[in-house]
Amino acid sequence: MLQLRFDPVIAGLLVWLNHLAGNSDVNEDKGFQNKGWALGALAIVVIGGAAFYLRPAPVPEVAPQVAVAAPAPVQAPVEAEATAPVFDTFRLDPDGGMVVAGRAAPGQVVELILADEVIASAEADASGSFVMLTEAGPSDAPRRLSLLADPAGAALPSQGSYLVAPITAPVAIAEAAPAIAEAAPAIADVDDQPVDVLAEIAAPAPAPATTPVVVQADPEGLRIVQGAPALPAPNVVLDAITYDPDGTLQLAGRATGSGQVQIYLDDQPISTAPVLEGRDWRIDLPDVATGIYTLRIDEVDASGAVVSRLETPFQREAAANVAAAMADDTSEDGFEVAIRTVQPGSTLWAIAEETLGSGIFYVQVFEANSDLIRDPDLIYPGQIFRIPDPAE
Repeated sequence: MLQLRFDPVIAGLLVWLNHLAGNSDVNEDKGFQNKGWALGALAIVVIGGAAFYLRPAPVPEVAPQVAVAAPAPVQAPVEAEATAPVFDTFRLDPDGGMVVAGRAAPGQVVELILADEVIASAEADASGSFVMLTEAGPSDAPRRLSLLADPAGAALPSQGSYLVAPITAPVAIAEAAPAIAEAAPAIADVDDQPVDVLAEIAAPAPAPATTPVVVQADPEGLRIVQGAPALPAPNVVLDAITYDPDGTLQLAGRATGSGQVQIYLDDQPISTAPVLEGRDWRIDLPDVATGIYTLRIDEVDASGAVVSRLETPFQREAAANVAAAMADDTSEDGFEVAIRTVQPGSTLWAIAEETLGSGIFYVQVFEANSDLIRDPDLIYPGQIFRIPDPAE
């Protein structure tokens, strides 16, 4: 685009040149020359000025446009999907102290529930692990211990739980009698002292608290995980017999090896089960008619040799009879677990465990007979494990 500009300098030059051309004091020839020179100069000035002043106007430089990427939208943190919590470790001390460890979704809040009361809570770390240290007070009744994840949202219960036997209150120890300031006279002979004086000198210490029995309940069944008698090696032990709501029978116990156990009824082989990593075993018995049998359990090593054996009288009860023994306990509102002593050294547990199925499970827990071992290399006709005396 051409731009025409008016400049005072150009105007002044034009006036001066016109003056030269019209000067009357110069002769005609010289005047003609002057006029010619003036007209030529005027043409040069006009052309030069036109070239300069009529040049295209400079186009302002436009800075290149740089595309700026839009900032990425800020995404809200993705919350881990709630999952059912799982027990990994559980320990119960005689005084009620508890250690619980398990897994849940990372960042998930998990509550520990004992008999429908929250006694502790924790938040799972980035790996999903959590640990709780708490206490369970004394109770005359058995209680159920379970987990609940995301209590304010999905409220997912654990698939497994622990059933805790009654916890006795600690025994208060009487304060010691104050020391006598004056020295007692020398005792010539202990045999000459009164019996009551000797009793005060050697007062018996209170019996140590026993570890409560704990039964683990999960979709695979029930087993004793704490409080069972010590297991001498080698020895196979029957800890519990479970009747499920359908009448199916399950035997559970422990062994010291890593082989398997073989079950016999009246010396007839019934079934086998492997010894698991925790040195425990569980096996479902097929349909067995009600009646009294001789139950034999052999622990067999990898070579097939019997390393320990248990024999005991066994009565296959009708499911209705088992249920009748606990009818009063199971009919109470809010029933979860109950215990009744059915014979010395044996207790019967009734368990309302939804994760195992609908209905009530009955578990006979044995606390005697674990101190006897039968030599599998010898045959004792008619020998069975002792039946606990009622006076024991």
